[in-house]
Amino acid sequence: MAERLARRGHQVTWWNSTVNHQRKEQRASTTTIADRPEGYKLVLLHGRLYAKNVSIGRIVSQVQNAREFARIAPTLPRPDVILCGYPPIELAEAAVRFARSNSVPVAVDFRDMWPDIIAEYVSGLGRFAAMPAVAYWSRSLRYTVRNATAILGVTDGFVDWALRRGGRPRGPLDRAFHLAINPTPPAQSDVYDAERFWDEMGIVSGREQTIGCFAGTLSHRLDIKTLVQAAVQLPETDKQTLKLVICGKGDQDDELRALGRKEKHIVFAGWRTAAEIHVLLRRCHYGAVPYFSTSDFVVHYPNKVGEYLGAGLPIMTGLTGQVRSLLKARGLGYFYNEGDVASAARCLQLISADRSSFETKQRMAREVYKELFDPQQIYDNFCELLEHLASEGLCNNNIASDRAAAL
Repeated sequence: MAERLARRGHQVTWWNSTVNHQRKEQRASTTTIADRPEGYKLVLLHGRLYAKNVSIGRIVSQVQNAREFARIAPTLPRPDVILCGYPPIELAEAAVRFARSNSVPVAVDFRDMWPDIIAEYVSGLGRFAAMPAVAYWSRSLRYTVRNATAILGVTDGFVDWALRRGGRPRGPLDRAFHLAINPTPPAQSDVYDAERFWDEMGIVSGREQTIGCFAGTLSHRLDIKTLVQAAVQLPETDKQTLKLVICGKGDQDDELRALGRKEKHIVFAGWRTAAEIHVLLRRCHYGAVPYFSTSDFVVHYPNKVGEYLGAGLPIMTGLTGQVRSLLKARGLGYFYNEGDVASAARCLQLISADRSSFETKQRMAREVYKELFDPQQIYDNFCELLEHLASEGLCNNNIASDRAAAL
């Protein structure tokens, strides 16, 4: 979005944390402001490094990010419009408070249902202990929704959830934009290096092997343990014709590697570059979307859906809801029962036996991608909405709800 808006002639400031959430690394030791060669300004807000996705350390880090935003934002030129992702809850509220006090239109883009999904993480005494924090976040969520100019989301289900939690009706500026991967292909030199990497790893297309993959953060929100256990329990004859490649790191990394340490057909590749993922997807026959069917994911198209379809891959998943409905309707899914190892193993065997249909499904997958997840269309529509907010000077939801969006 930052690059696209800059190419459209706008002055863009992209705010981010110093913490790289996926890699659990610090990008900078203090709050840092820098001009990027892509044509936008980057502000890295300092926050403490944390080891786990669900932790007090992460909450503290996000509070620090919000405080740094509140400190730095008044020192920079007043923006014409603000786009803020949600979560983090704290930064979204800080952005809306700044926008309100400076009469700046602000769009909040909902990508996770915090704090509601916390109830799915904790139980018993843990849930009781979390009640004060959940109550605080709920008040923050209501303030953010009620005072935002536009409520956006990765699906209409996310938009509806946010509006319901904020207690406000849907207006003409409240819209869904599906997640879309960066359309910029990697440099050819990086592709050559990536091709060599996967050759050396033994992930080579054209062999009589069915290759599947997952690439992402190995958090406890994933049902990926079921997938790995299923691959481990396959008969030896099936293991000879199947490769499962898992890229990424996270809370489940050590446990998953221990489960698959003796299995040659399971490859744990760690974090890989964008070029390496690009090449891997084009050597695979299917992609795995092993998410639990939590309340947020059943109304969600995770970014893996668009990413896999764009690479021409059908999808293996235990997810119910929107993802399953789409894949069923388009004939692009292989389904197993969430948490059921035997069901996942049968699904892997079905995929291997279905090799003759891969070429047809590759074409169908790219057609669905073009229809629903094409970044060119999504980003252009997104940019036009932000330009409309900026040009009209809309600054609160009461005004926005009475004005039609000229898109």
